Amino acid sequence: MTQRRSARQVEPQAGDPAAARPHGAQSPGLQPQVQDHIGRQLRALYDDVLGQPVPDRFKELLERLDRKAEDGS
Repeated sequence: MTQRRSARQVEPQAGDPAAARPHGAQSPGLQPQVQDHIGRQLRALYDDVLGQPVPDRFKELLERLDRKAEDGS
């Protein structure tokens, strides 16, 4: 008895990274070099943000929240 394949099932082609994975396996994550690069870029971006002063508007909002929390205690 022969098995028929669904039209949606496609055989991976030679050279396709999916060809080396067992059926149903998920694709691998980012390469470590790419992860490191993204991490360095994010740290550089957020280090700059962390060095900036907190805007007065945020300070005022935080103070109001603190007072409200004290009044509700």
